[in-house]
Amino acid sequence: MNAVLAAVCDALVPALAVGDDPHGCFAHGAAQAGTAARVARLIERLPDPRDRARIGMLLRVLDSPTANLLLAGRASSFTAMDGATRESVLRAWAESRLPLRRAGFQALKRLTYFAYYCWPAEGRSHPAWRAVGYPGPLPFPEPAPADDRLPTVAIERDTTLDCDVVVVGSGGGGGVAAGVLAQAGRSVIVLEKGANWGPRDLTHVEAEMFGALYLDGGTLMTQSGTMPVLAGSCVGGGTAINYTTSFPLPESTRAEWDARSGLSLFGSPRFAESLTRVEARLDVNTRFSEPGTRDAILERGCRALGWHVDVIPRNVTGCRQGLECGYCGYGCRHGAKNTTAGTYLADAVRGGGRIVARCDVDRVVTEGDRATGVVARVRQPDGTERKLTVRARAVIAACGAVHTPALLVRSGLAHSRIGAGLRLHPATAVVGVFPERVEPWSGALQTRYSDQFADLERGYGAKFETAPVHFALAASGFGWAGSRAFKEDVAKLGHTSLVGVLLRDRDAGRIEVGRDGRPRVHYELSSYDIGHLRRALRAAAEVLAAAGATELRSLHTPPVRVRPAERDWRERFGAGMDRLGYRHCRMAFITFHQMASCAMGAEPRRGVVGETGESFEAAGLFVADGSAFPTSSGVNPMITIMAIADHVARGIAERW
Repeated sequence: MNAVLAAVCDALVPALAVGDDPHGCFAHGAAQAGTAARVARLIERLPDPRDRARIGMLLRVLDSPTANLLLAGRASSFTAMDGATRESVLRAWAESRLPLRRAGFQALKRLTYFAYYCWPAEGRSHPAWRAVGYPGPLPFPEPAPADDRLPTVAIERDTTLDCDVVVVGSGGGGGVAAGVLAQAGRSVIVLEKGANWGPRDLTHVEAEMFGALYLDGGTLMTQSGTMPVLAGSCVGGGTAINYTTSFPLPESTRAEWDARSGLSLFGSPRFAESLTRVEARLDVNTRFSEPGTRDAILERGCRALGWHVDVIPRNVTGCRQGLECGYCGYGCRHGAKNTTAGTYLADAVRGGGRIVARCDVDRVVTEGDRATGVVARVRQPDGTERKLTVRARAVIAACGAVHTPALLVRSGLAHSRIGAGLRLHPATAVVGVFPERVEPWSGALQTRYSDQFADLERGYGAKFETAPVHFALAASGFGWAGSRAFKEDVAKLGHTSLVGVLLRDRDAGRIEVGRDGRPRVHYELSSYDIGHLRRALRAAAEVLAAAGATELRSLHTPPVRVRPAERDWRERFGAGMDRLGYRHCRMAFITFHQMASCAMGAEPRRGVVGETGESFEAAGLFVADGSAFPTSSGVNPMITIMAIADHVARGIAERW
């Protein structure tokens, strides 16, 4: 397998002889960077054995002469082919009519380009970084930031702990619930799957930070291979790595949720008070929303077209908003981002709360029909595990819309809606190349948005936002039309910007839980949602063109490319995207927001939990995260998640 993997990496990142190549960007390839060994380690670290097995099978098929004769018309093993033939075989997979082959190509492409571009290749640098003017990992500020991480409880032997409430997860849901309950005088223990990192651990090397801060190291995918699923996995959860965008739940969505769920919660003064409390505790403001070049381009294009554009409120205090701010998707070294670790979890610790990190919760313990605690495993530095049992009067599941339904199923709950209703806010983009430097990795994370197309029908449509573009996003998202073309696109990164399309998806996917207890994400865009996506992508191209882009391309494989200076570019761009399509690995998507897999409802036929967040099947078991949403929020969901957790936690405190 190692030989064919090395051959794939060399085919995707060959060393090319190019005349004007002062930084060696084209001449440097996967072999010089040791990319195949890194890809092999990434595959070994995939937490789901089925994913590892699939990639192993893919590599065996790719190196089978018989399979290549049937699939690519070449009766040769991949390792025996020359470079040009290998690339033509990969192109046949990338553009195949069979979704499974396209998914296989995309898996290898993502792993290879991530491994090549997202680690330094020469000391602390990389030829591609130098070519585009990317600074790579920034030096630590002077003086060095204080090690202000929260204290955690070391579990060095099999242990049993007691408390009033055990909270599974420390992000926007679990962190808020823990802080509210501890400040109300309850004994709280928080169990976090990820580690407890401090500012000095934030190296800003992209591959290292994905491994440290993101769920499954950022490798979690939908089962079809269509969409990477990004979520936080560290003390602070998603609040440690998200883009600080702090929208409240829109009034129209609150009314829709009440109507759909049969509840009277979301339009109530009580929920409004929860939203207000959360915004105050996080210092949500627009004082630190100065646009960097990316956001200035979005604003300029929208204003030129006469379209809506506005300032994004952010949960930051003292944000510097310069170059380093663009790295805050890998953690904020300065403590300017008001994460749960810096706010609600700190409140919990001050109130006597305890935090256990590197803790995998296996199941909720029940006696009769009541939750009485959890059983978990705590990972040790040497790779061994210790058993942790927590006895509690109540259990709060807040481990995200992927893992909360899995926890409930492993605990014996059987409600038919557990895992159903999953929404993902599918995100994609149109890329623009500009004559001026953009440096899309710099500037505040997100400061401008447009709702011009957010309500295309009954509140469903798409928001326009930007995002910092480092090499990981390019490696995963940029379309592929050959190894040289990909390098050429990456070489323009310093002059590249994008308009991100955040789709409010009406139609649902699901979380399925296997016999091994692992959650697996099943999701594909519906025809209804694709209709909105098509309109939004065309409009995003208009924004970039109006802002002065000289070249536009989609995130399809191969990309659809146009120049706004040419005639009929709009028609050709739209027709090209339609011809390739939007499903099954034809186009790059990503999800930053997972929601609605254990929805609230007035009764069991409408939801998994009731208005208080308590399970209909097990008393004392509550859900307090994005999985409780009745549908997609349509806005970045952090503030809504926190407001639900505030509501659930206050209800528990009031009843006791």
